[in-house]
Formats: sequence, structure tokens, C-alpha cells
Amino acid sequence: MIKNLYSMKNKICLITGGSSGLGSYIARGFLEAGASKVYITARSEDKLIKKADELTKISDGECIAISGDLSTLDGVKKLVSEINAKERYIDVLVNNAGIGLGTPIKTMKVEDWDKTMDLNTKSPIFLTQALLGMLSKNATLEEPSRVIFISSVAASIVVPSVLAYSASKKVLEHLTAQLALAVSDDFIRVNAIAPGRFYSEMTRRAWQDPNAESFKAELKKIPAHRYGDENDMAGVAVMLCSRAGAYFHGEILNLDGGYRLTF
Repeated sequence: MIKNLYSMKNKICLITGGSSGLGSYIARGFLEAGASKVYITARSEDKLIKKADELTKISDGECIAISGDLSTLDGVKKLVSEINAKERYIDVLVNNAGIGLGTPIKTMKVEDWDKTMDLNTKSPIFLTQALLGMLSKNATLEEPSRVIFISSVAASIVVPSVLAYSASKKVLEHLTAQLALAVSDDFIRVNAIAPGRFYSEMTRRAWQDPNAESFKAELKKIPAHRYGDENDMAGVAVMLCSRAGAYFHGEILNLDGGYRLTF
């Protein structure tokens, strides 16, 4: 029984922002857990195709690249159209694509706020809305489909330097609970993962020099005394999308090594 709890055998998944960082970690985890197809999206086509080829080679499943810009609703519609043309249904949607800009209140521009909210909140909710039919088509009481929103520890702490980003992630967490209740009868489970400090492109400036005093000081502040890695993210995502996590609904899983506890 335990052996099958974390299986994603035959599942068809879509991960936005899947060419690097957290999205690519989740994609790898899904494929290694037995998913048959994992679609990944990003704006950079070359980088996306390279990642899809790499992940296909290390599993029995297939990683498929679909390039596009999800910062606009036209981009969302284009992605939905492409997925509909390729599949009858999907089992998992991971809304990972996002942007993190420095936006202190004294210098924040309207366009920075709009850009952050468009990609971090508007696009994920309307992508999910557009894919509800595909998500419910193969879902059952025993095998519900899954929607995961990628939030951030910034939603739980006060970070004035990234005002727009932290606000957008707080909105996303509230949407998680509301959407979970709204789609319960369609056998769709909705949850969010709120990562802390992870090795990713968004945080590269902080960790690229492991000998920097600022990096060492940050590690000391994190109760787990390290950054999160590929296995940490993949493990939680696979759990939520396999039988092991089928009873989670409307939850925010803080994956931050206790970082939020220090504020």
C-alpha cells in the first residue's frame, strides 16, 4: 500500500513556469513518480525545449514544452487552446509562473503593481477557470484531480521591499480556499504551497556566492539552516497530487524550513 501512495502513474499534468527553478523541480518529481505526460510552459522557447528534453530522458514519461507568455489573458487563452488540442483531460494543474519585483512603496510604479498582479494572481485564476472542464473530466471521488497554486512565505510575513509580490501571494492564498470550496463537487482538490528560500532563478542573487557574509547570515536565520532544494519541493508536490495527499483541500502548506517563524 505505502508503495502506491505516492504514485502518479498515468497522470497528465500541466505546470506553468516549468523551464527552471521550482516548476522544473515539480516536473521532475511528477515524472519520476510515474506521470505519463508533463506539459511545461515558459516564455523562453529554447530554454523550455532544452528542459523538456532533459526531463524526458530521465523518466518513462514525456515532458512536453509549450512556450507562451501568461502575463496576459491572450496568453492564457492560447495555452488553453493548445492543451485542448492535445488532450481530452488533465489530472493536475500547477500554477507556478510568477514574478517578483522590488516594489517599496516610495518608488513603486503603477506598471510594476499591474505586472505583478497580472501574472501572479489574475492569470492563474483565469487559467484555472478555463481548465476546470478538463480537470473535472477524468476526476472521481477515488481519484480527484488537483490544482496547486505556488504562493510564498512572503504572504505570511511583512516584507515592505516587495510590497506588490507579497500582496499578490496573499491574494493567491485566499483564492485557494475559496476555489477549493467552489469546485468540491467536481472532485477537484485545490491547495497551495508557500515556499521560503529555495535555490531558483528568482533568488539567484542571494545564493550565487555561498561564501558571502549575507548568505551565511541568512542561513543562520532559517531554523532549518539551509535553503530548500529540488527534493523538498518535488516531495511536497508529489504528495499533494498522489493518493497520499488526496484528503488535503483548501490548505496552504508552508515549505520554508521555519523561516516565517523568525519574523
